[in-house]
Amino acid sequence: MAKLKPVGGVVVVLLVAGLALGAYKLYQQTQKGGSTTASGSANTAGFGGVSIEGEQGILGRPLRVGIVTWPGYMGGVTANNGFAPNKTCIYWNNHKLLVEFKLVEDVDVRAKAFAKGDIDIVWSTVDFFANEAPGFRKGGTPARAIMQVDWSRGGDAIVVDRSINRIEDLRGKKISLALFTPSHWLLVSSLKNSSLDPTEQSRIVKALVGKNASPDARMDFVAGKVDAAVVWEPDVAESLSKRPGSKILVSTKTAANLIADLMIAREEFIQQHPDVVKAFVAGWFEGTEEANRNTEKVVNLLMDNEPLYKDLGPDVTRDNIGTVKWADLADNSKMFGLDGSEPLFNRIFSDASDAWVTYGYVSQKITPDQATSLTTLRELFAAIPREERTTTKKEEFDYPKTPPKEVESEKPVMTKPLSLYFPTGSSELDDNGRQLLDSVATLAQTYSNAYIRVEGNTDNVGSAATNTTLSQKRAQAVVNYLVNHYGLKAERFVPKGNGPNKPVSSNATTEGRAKNRRTDVMVVPR
Repeated sequence: MAKLKPVGGVVVVLLVAGLALGAYKLYQQTQKGGSTTASGSANTAGFGGVSIEGEQGILGRPLRVGIVTWPGYMGGVTANNGFAPNKTCIYWNNHKLLVEFKLVEDVDVRAKAFAKGDIDIVWSTVDFFANEAPGFRKGGTPARAIMQVDWSRGGDAIVVDRSINRIEDLRGKKISLALFTPSHWLLVSSLKNSSLDPTEQSRIVKALVGKNASPDARMDFVAGKVDAAVVWEPDVAESLSKRPGSKILVSTKTAANLIADLMIAREEFIQQHPDVVKAFVAGWFEGTEEANRNTEKVVNLLMDNEPLYKDLGPDVTRDNIGTVKWADLADNSKMFGLDGSEPLFNRIFSDASDAWVTYGYVSQKITPDQATSLTTLRELFAAIPREERTTTKKEEFDYPKTPPKEVESEKPVMTKPLSLYFPTGSSELDDNGRQLLDSVATLAQTYSNAYIRVEGNTDNVGSAATNTTLSQKRAQAVVNYLVNHYGLKAERFVPKGNGPNKPVSSNATTEGRAKNRRTDVMVVPR
C-alpha cells in the first residue's frame, strides 16, 4: 500500500485514515460473513431510528456515539442499558442524557459522519489517534480525546511459527497484519524496543504483508503464507489452533499498558456542549462500575446488541470480556496525569507520533496537549474528597519480592541495547545516561506485565573479575534510577553483571570495544 499522508480536506483525510480505523476489530463482522452495520444509506450513520417521546434531555436529542464490535466499550453501553436511546438507564436517571450507540464499521460512513457532525463522539486508540489527529486538525475539524475507556489485556498478539523466539528473529521474515491498526503499533513498538537497528526495523516494516482486517492476516498465517501475523481475538486463538507449532511471541498481556481505547470528539462540540461531555464521561464511569459488578449483564447486553456475540454465544462472549480492562477514573488519572503525575498518554502518543512520521505515514505530528481535552476528567477527579482519592499506582501488577531464579537466565522476548557511558571505574550515571533511560522507563511502563532484566557488559580491558563486579554495579545503578526516578517496582527488575563475557564485537578495535561496553535491557514475559 502507498504511504498515507494528511491532505487538505478533512473527509479525504478521514477516508484515508479510516483504512486503519475501521480495520481494527472489524474481524468480528467479516469473519462471520456478516455485513458491516452502516453502509452509506441516506441516514449517514444509521442514527435517529428510535423516537423518544417527551423530554429530550440536556442535549435536546440523543447524543450519537460511534463504536465497533468490541467488548471494551461496555462501560458506556452498560450505562445506557443497550444501544438505543432510552429512559431506563444510568445516563438518563443520573444525568438526563439520551445516548444512542451505533456500530459504524464502514470506514467511509464513519469518516463522513464524524466530519459532518452526524456522529458526535467516536472511538480511537492512543496510537491511532497519533496517526489521524494531525489530519483532523489540518482539515479544519480538530478533534480531542475526552477519556480513556479500556486497556487491551491479551486481545492483541504477535503469533509466530516455531522458528521465531525473539523479536530479533523477525529479521527477514514475512509478517501479515492489518495496516495502521493498533496491531501495527504493537509490532512497531516491539521492533523499536529490540536490538534491531533502524535500518533493519525499516526493512521489516516496508516488507509487511498489509491487510484490511485481522481475519485476513490470520488466514495468511494459517495457510503458511507468512511466518508471523499480528492479530486480535478471536483470531489469536484460531491461529494457534490451526497452525501446528505456532505460539504467541508478544501480546498485550505482556504489553499491558500499550494499547488503549479512547473516546474522541470534535473541538467545536466540546466547546459548545461541555455539560453533555461531562454527563457522558461521568455516566460512562458509573456504567463501568456496574459492568464490573455484573459481568453477566454485560454478556447479555453484548449478545442483545452486537450480532457477532449473539452468534458466538455466552461462553465465548465471556472469554472475550477477559481480554480487556474497562478503564475507570483511576485509570484515566494514570493515563492523563490528573493527580499531577506524568501522563502515560504523552509517552505513548509521542512514541507513536514519532514512529508514524519516521515511516512516512504522516508528514507532521501534533503535541499531546493538542490531542486532549481534560476539563471534564479534571473536574470529576477534583470532586473526589482528598481523603478518598487513591494515589495513582505507577504499576498495577503484583510481583513476588524476589524474582524467580529462572528470570536471570531465561531468554528475553526482546533486547534493547543502550550506549550508557560511565566514568572509568565508576558506576555513577551521567546526565546523558539518565536521559537515555527515559526510553527504558517508557518500555517498562508499557510492557508492564513483564520482568525487566538489565545486563551490564564491558570490554576486555582490565581483569575479568573487576569488570564483572563493576558491570553488576552499573546494572544496579540503572535499576536504582528507574525505581527511584519513575516510581517503578524494584521487584520487577533483575540486574546482572556480565563483565567481558558476552561480547557482540571484536575487542581488537576501539570501535568494537565501545560496542561491547553496552547495557542490555531485556523484556522477559512472566
